[in-house]
Amino acid sequence: MGDTAMGHQVGREGLTSSLRQARPLNVPTRGLLRLSSVLPIAAILVPLSILALVGWLNWRAVWQDAESEVRRAALSAAEYGQRTLESYSLVAGRVNDRLRGLSDTQIRDNEAILHEDLKRIGSELSQAELVYVIDHNGYPLLASTVNRVPSSASLADRDYFQALSGPRPPPVHVSRTFVGRFDGRLLFSVSRARRDTGNPPTADGFDGVVAVSVNPNVLAEGMRRLLPLPTDQMALVRTDGYAISTTSAVADSTPLPRVDLASPFHVLAGEGAKSAVYPSSTATSGNGGLAAMRSIEGFPVYAVITRAQAEIVSHWWQVMLPHMAFGLPATLGLFVLGLWVGRDQRRLSGMNRDLQRDNDLSTDRLDRVKRFGLIGTFEYDIVTGMNRRSAEYMSVQGLPAVPTGESHDDWARRLHPDDRQRAEGEVLRALSDESGDTDYAQTYRIVTPSGQVRWIAARGEITRDANGRAVRMRGAHVDVTPLRNTELALAESDARLRLAQESLGIGAWEWVPATRRLTCSRKFRELWNLEPGDETPTLVDVLSRIHPDDRRGLRSLLRDVRRTGGFRAEFRLLRTGAEGKSEPLWIAVRARQIKAPQMAEERLMGLAYDISDRKRAEELTSMMAHEVEHRAKNALAVVSSLLRMTKADTPGELVRILDGRVRALGQTMGLLGRGRWQGAELREIVESELEPFRRGGSGEDLGIKVEGPPVTVGVDAAQPISMALHELVTNAAKYGALSVGSGQLSVTWRIEGERIHLHWAERGGPRLDGTPPKKGFGSRLITMLFEGQIGGTVDKRWEPEGLVCEMSFPARAATAGRRAG
Repeated sequence: MGDTAMGHQVGREGLTSSLRQARPLNVPTRGLLRLSSVLPIAAILVPLSILALVGWLNWRAVWQDAESEVRRAALSAAEYGQRTLESYSLVAGRVNDRLRGLSDTQIRDNEAILHEDLKRIGSELSQAELVYVIDHNGYPLLASTVNRVPSSASLADRDYFQALSGPRPPPVHVSRTFVGRFDGRLLFSVSRARRDTGNPPTADGFDGVVAVSVNPNVLAEGMRRLLPLPTDQMALVRTDGYAISTTSAVADSTPLPRVDLASPFHVLAGEGAKSAVYPSSTATSGNGGLAAMRSIEGFPVYAVITRAQAEIVSHWWQVMLPHMAFGLPATLGLFVLGLWVGRDQRRLSGMNRDLQRDNDLSTDRLDRVKRFGLIGTFEYDIVTGMNRRSAEYMSVQGLPAVPTGESHDDWARRLHPDDRQRAEGEVLRALSDESGDTDYAQTYRIVTPSGQVRWIAARGEITRDANGRAVRMRGAHVDVTPLRNTELALAESDARLRLAQESLGIGAWEWVPATRRLTCSRKFRELWNLEPGDETPTLVDVLSRIHPDDRRGLRSLLRDVRRTGGFRAEFRLLRTGAEGKSEPLWIAVRARQIKAPQMAEERLMGLAYDISDRKRAEELTSMMAHEVEHRAKNALAVVSSLLRMTKADTPGELVRILDGRVRALGQTMGLLGRGRWQGAELREIVESELEPFRRGGSGEDLGIKVEGPPVTVGVDAAQPISMALHELVTNAAKYGALSVGSGQLSVTWRIEGERIHLHWAERGGPRLDGTPPKKGFGSRLITMLFEGQIGGTVDKRWEPEGLVCEMSFPARAATAGRRAG
């Protein structure tokens, strides 16, 4: 619109000047004839020269607009890539935290459980194809997609493994694309070195890798929504030129290629450029174009967007065609008009006055377009109710691109139903006598005749009479639909990021020291137990909820953040529980200082998440380690006592007796280990001792009866009870009911008050003649264990039908408590 109006203005001014010189009263006849012969030539050359100038100016403007668009698109892609890669890095960190303290052997032994944990962590990030763990030799330990991963295929040749195992490993590594060995799909990995494992320390400190593999095509789907034009191409490219994701169509089984070595990308990336726009010779096959690159903060990756030169030239032709559609016919008309000048001076003089008036009006419109920097122009005559619209205005409205006059109602009918009342109300308010406004501005949506929705930014100025009444409004508008779509895409991306953080239990926060403003997300307020609607709590309120023992250390980290650029901390929060008691909650905080040029103020941005489960697991692990150490010492002491006190007639018999007693001791320790050293079920202790003596080992033997309520025996009582039962069952197998096929054994127990009574009764064995004249070591051991260690009693009766033994011990020995059946 602006260039066309400029062409009209210059052409008409030249024509008006010529016509003024052609007046018969002021110009001799010969000069007039000479002017009449020159005028047709000038009528052709001048408009064509102006059209060429307009074309050159539009050429520059189109390239400048294309450069601005690709630069903005590269920035949007870089922000998208940063949020996405950081989410992959956080997932790798969570996997490392889950495996913290576990050795490779423990991971393989618990692979089924850990596989489910990895699958759950990986499912929380929709773009992640595979989360896996590699040992320090390059062999897979664990994967989220495969249970019992094949350990024969080495991954030591992958570039991420070589980089992280090298002398100067990066904190996070973004790999080249590769074909996965688990499923044969095209992937790239975001990897971190394993930390705080349970393996013995290595000389170089490297102990394996945690990696998150991503399908580049899935990542490309998000980038396609950021493309300004469908024909543009966008990619995420490592600093060495290898692409990790691109919107171009690629084979699913072929790694992405490297950027052409002749491209300026390599020079700019080598110089560490943050942002750049450069000509590209490979924007499309066999054609050049324009490319923009933007570094992704915190990662050795650039966001790159390319636009083909053919697309830019096509846009230039779209801009020039309206000018040419008007300029060429106008040139022909001026030529014909020049032929008529010499014959009809009076008619030409009248036409000159009309052209001068139109020229003044075009000049006024052009000035407004220049002032507002917009495209379509309008002029609203409030007295008559008519609007004069430019061709560009009508084109944006989806109507034929010709200057048109229409009413206010015509404009109102095109307004989007949701914006109609507001937009019309804003116009009426601006034009009212009470407002007194001379400027008008608003943004609204229209619906074109084809059904397309477009966003319009309108600007204008209002002319008022001496009484302050509005009589005319002139202005311009522009289609800002691409800008609004970009804003909506960014808002959608932010919403997805917030959803991912919320689903992972991560709270986000931002602190601006200059204004002392703290902004936090909903999850952060939930962790700190703040009011739901309080999005900007004070720093004092946040720090006051931290445990006093941890508060000083956090303040020290905050003071040093300018020097360190960020911090990592773990501390306790004091929260009020259900009964009004203060309960500590362990929180991990990660923060980084941001000094981006586009930000007016420095700020500290960070994440916070709950690590209470990890802390409790660490405490439990430590407690169990001490308990195992304590029980091992006790077991060695018991074995030592058995070696000293056990007697036998032959070495073979001594070995057999000791083997049985040590095996009974080992079985009990195994039961306690499965119960995490909290205790063992009395029934399990009894069954484990009787199992070798059941007929056929079937577990369903009518000759042995075991019955009693559920009772969990404490750690200190489990070993004495198992040793006593071993001595009884060994004696029954040698001399009692279990020594003959028809013998029967009954083991029952009951709870009475504060004591547990265990009843042992043998029937059907060899007939007894009363109490044996001499007690063996087994009988003394039973009495010593029950009476000496757990405060119990033992009463043996050698009845003719078989041995009956009544044993009782305090219920407090069942430290894990009694459970009703």
